[in-house]
Amino acid sequence: MPALSVIDLAMFLLETPERPFNIGPLVVLDPPARGRADFADRLMARMLERPAGAPFNYRLRTPPLAMPSLEPDAEADVSKQVHRITLEAPGSLEDLCAEVCRLHESRLDLTRLLWEMYIIDGLEGGKVALYGKTHHGIIDGRGFVQAISHWLAVSPDDLEVRAMWDALPRRAQPDPVRASVVNRLTDLLRKVGGTAATAADLYAMLAQQGLKALGVSGAKGLSLPYAGVPGALRGRASAKRSLAFSTLPIGEMKAIGKATGSTVNDVLLAALDMALARYLNERGERANRPLVTAMPIALANAAGGNQIAVLQFPLGAPGLGPAERLAAIRAETATVKDVIEKSSNETVMLYTTLVHGVPALVEKIGLKTGLPVANLMVSNPFGFTEKRYLMGAPVSWALPVSVVPAGQLLNVTTVTLDERLQIGFLAMPEAVPNVEKLAGYAAEAFEELKKAVLGEAALAVDVAKTATARKRAAKTAALAPVKTPAKATRGAAKKPRRKVGSGA
Repeated sequence: MPALSVIDLAMFLLETPERPFNIGPLVVLDPPARGRADFADRLMARMLERPAGAPFNYRLRTPPLAMPSLEPDAEADVSKQVHRITLEAPGSLEDLCAEVCRLHESRLDLTRLLWEMYIIDGLEGGKVALYGKTHHGIIDGRGFVQAISHWLAVSPDDLEVRAMWDALPRRAQPDPVRASVVNRLTDLLRKVGGTAATAADLYAMLAQQGLKALGVSGAKGLSLPYAGVPGALRGRASAKRSLAFSTLPIGEMKAIGKATGSTVNDVLLAALDMALARYLNERGERANRPLVTAMPIALANAAGGNQIAVLQFPLGAPGLGPAERLAAIRAETATVKDVIEKSSNETVMLYTTLVHGVPALVEKIGLKTGLPVANLMVSNPFGFTEKRYLMGAPVSWALPVSVVPAGQLLNVTTVTLDERLQIGFLAMPEAVPNVEKLAGYAAEAFEELKKAVLGEAALAVDVAKTATARKRAAKTAALAPVKTPAKATRGAAKKPRRKVGSGA
């Protein structure tokens, strides 16, 4: 049977009503005018023809005297997992986001298949939305992007209807290792405790963290967990969620990166840090030291399941200008990369499980104020470099809806669609009220960062060069899809009126 990684196991064992491990895409389609009225029903019928494949055909097996494991269900009935919802037209994007939040807040039934799909119509302009709610324990963010990439076509002429729950491409499926979770955990601990190199890895990580905390010159370790996290964005854990979106232009982010030696992820973090500083200042909660972010990192040569490290590091110090803030963040992310390169997968996965498991256990025993790991989590699991379609309908948005893990109350997850970086802000509204403001500030902060680093004239030249290069590439690759920007927007917590049906 498919083996659970240590992090997979933690996601099942540490889940609570306040911290469900649900992730999934929110895909919004713009159906052609012809056939738009019954598009949602036809799409649902076509997708229901597709059987569930790995990992979407897995059930959780929980023996009384053994650790949980996953097993394929040979008789998986997808019709019981697929549901239809009609908002009272015309439903706005805010209505859609509110509906998705309510669906996202509840835990999945672990006795059934570990996902659900909701097909939603009644939206403004005749648009149709699909929200795929899936347990994070069976798939990581990068695997989900691969699943969606297989699901959505790259051409409007490709009318084959696939489904989110189709089997992942062979290279993306978890290895069918026939080993129990106990054996895998035992093996992991044996490697850490019994292999000198791996043990030294762990000790070196901890030693560098301690030296950095003491202010020793030249220490390049991570920040000590739980220490130095500002009191911003704090509150009691709650099942309630709020959802908002923003977008940034990939071409301009790359231009900033090229000018400063930064990655797109560094540029994203700088814009988010600036937006958070403005947001907190307006609320009278300005931090007196750098905010701390947690960042999931996919590990190279991973063996399947959630093979990730989630590491913490500070963002820019209060009062820094945009360019200086970006430089400070670039230095911190370089340290994170250095730690990953010098450490084994087993070491950083165990470190991740322990650091994030302790806050989850604290909440699980009833202390809802928890133990802060970071002020927010920021995840960037790749995306789609071209336009996408489903049953001939263009994809207007392919938006991430993720997890707010223990020790944090705000998750920011990004997915690329064509030339836009779509940013999803998922928050506990008691701690991050009016999250749509923060989403808007992120776009405005990026404009400020762009002007500070490039200046308007330099930016115009760079963007023109990028456009020319893309035109040349399109001419030499006639089969490649044409790339044009996609839109995204933000959602709030307005309660929609709706009718609900089921695919069962």
